[in-house]
Formats: sequence, structure tokens, C-alpha cells
Amino acid sequence: MEEKKLIIYGMGRFAEYVRYVFDQDSSYKVEGFCIERSYSNDEEFDGLPLYVFENLEFTFSTEEIFLFIAVGENSLRQKFFEQGLKKGFSMATYVSSKAETWPNLIIGQNCFIGEGSIIQPFVRIGNNSIHFGSRIGHHSSVMDHTLLSGTTIGGNTRIGEGSYLGLNSTVQQNIHIGSKNIIGMNVSIEENTAENSVYTHKGSQKRALTYDQIAQRFLL
Repeated sequence: MEEKKLIIYGMGRFAEYVRYVFDQDSSYKVEGFCIERSYSNDEEFDGLPLYVFENLEFTFSTEEIFLFIAVGENSLRQKFFEQGLKKGFSMATYVSSKAETWPNLIIGQNCFIGEGSIIQPFVRIGNNSIHFGSRIGHHSSVMDHTLLSGTTIGGNTRIGEGSYLGLNSTVQQNIHIGSKNIIGMNVSIEENTAENSVYTHKGSQKRALTYDQIAQRFLL
């Protein structure tokens, strides 16, 4: 398989993680990183050259270099995804060899399907969508500029553009999640949601007991 050259936008932990898995588990070879000039005067990151994003199309041929936007926040990732396209770059997509997918998966540009993800047949994933260990049921659609982290989605669901679904959140089958939703950690959604909605779970409460007190009662 022909090796393709890749530049990663970003210089945080996510960018470092993306560099590692692309190098270890894809046909891409990471040549360096890029960031806006105002954010860093450094010349390298993670042992590779750090380029100026504003000048990227003048530094590299858009026919030879792919770009990946390694930003977690959806609206910022959308901004640089769209700017990268305007510069003429093609966007790389990564699907981990440790993820479970089917041949009829339809997936867009600048997508990241991390290890442990399970995606059933007849699923569509739009552009610029990040998935960390997500489980997506059959005949579902995940729209552009989304991030799903450890979430479980039932079959025949639709996740609206720009939405974020947190750890251990679940969406019942046949549900439509509106665009620009935040579905927080441990939240369960059982009905359609409106655009620009936020759902959170109250969370765990600290008990007025210590470990030693519990251990003396039950563990001895």
C-alpha cells in the first residue's frame, strides 16, 4: 500500500495521540504538525517540525499532503476543517484496525474512529466526526462536526450536526438528536431532542463515610 504524507493541525494531547495511531495503524506517515502563528513560536512538536497553518498551502503541495484537524471542540474543529478545504487540502480519515466496522460503512473526511468502536451495518458518518469507543446501531446517521465519546446509540437513530455525546451516554433506537446538542456523561435519551439542547446527569454524591468505616462494617 502506498504511503501517504500527513500534516496534523494541533499540538495537544489529542494531536499526539492522533500522530501515534496514524503512524502505527494506517497508510499515512505523519510529516509534521501545524498551528496558527499566534499560538506558538516553537519549531517542532512531538519531535516533528511545527509549521505555520496560515502558510501551509505555500509550504506543501496540496496534491502530496493530506491534513487532519486534531481538535476536540466541535466548532473549532469545523472552523479549521473548512479552512483546510479552502486551502485545497484533502482531509485524512482514520478507522482503527481495532474497531469493528462493516464494508457498507459510509464515512466522510477528517473522521476518526478510535479503537473499541463498534459500528453496525448501514451506518453513515458525516464529515469531521470523532468517535472514541462509540457503539452505533444499524441504519443510524451521525452528521457532520460531531464528537462521540464512549456512547451507545440504538439502531435507526440520527445524531444532529455539531453535537457532543459524553461517556456512557445512551440514545434509544429510532431517536433523532437535534443539531448542536450536548448529551452529558451517563445521560439516557429516550425521546427526540430539540436543536441547541443540553442534557446533564446529576452525578454521584459523596457519602458521609470513609473507606475505613465501610471496611470495618462489611469487609472484615
